[in-house]
Amino acid sequence: RPRSHTVTTTSSSFTANLSASSSTLAYDREFLRTLPGLLMVTEIVLGLLVWTLIAGTEYFLYPAFGWVMFVAVFYWVLTIFFLIIYMTMTYTRIPQVPWTTV
Repeated sequence: RPRSHTVTTTSSSFTANLSASSSTLAYDREFLRTLPGLLMVTEIVLGLLVWTLIAGTEYFLYPAFGWVMFVAVFYWVLTIFFLIIYMTMTYTRIPQVPWTTV
């Protein structure tokens, strides 16, 4: 049986779609003027104050203060993460996540 010397190749346009969709990030400066934006900024400022005040005490002497410090810093960083997500409008690119619930 003779072999065919024809090679068939296929190409995917995934990389072309990826580069076209992620070329620029939107920046929603008006988000900071909405109620959720103002509450996030307030939470960031007050969260910074909370964990700064906790860090100023001798929290390492009491195990409960260590937990409070962890929770304060963790939720402060999480709030900054969500602020960046909302300001860059990344939530529009990830429709699988129920953002209103998050």
